[in-house]
Amino acid sequence: MSNRAIAETLVISPRTVGGHVERILGKLGFASRAQVASWVTSLDEAGGDAGPYRAPAC
Repeated sequence: MSNRAIAETLVISPRTVGGHVERILGKLGFASRAQVASWVTSLDEAGGDAGPYRAPAC
C-alpha cells in the first residue's frame, strides 16, 4: 500500500505516513517494505508467527 493510499484512508498527509513507516521499519530492523514483505512471506510459508515483532537481526 502506498503512502498516498494510507494517507487518504487515515486522512493524514503522505509525509506523515512516510515518517511513521520509517520509524516502524527502523524498529523492526528493516530498510524497506520489500524486506518486510519477504519476512512475512517466509513466516507464512514456515507456519510461523511474528509475535509482537520478532524481526531477524540484519
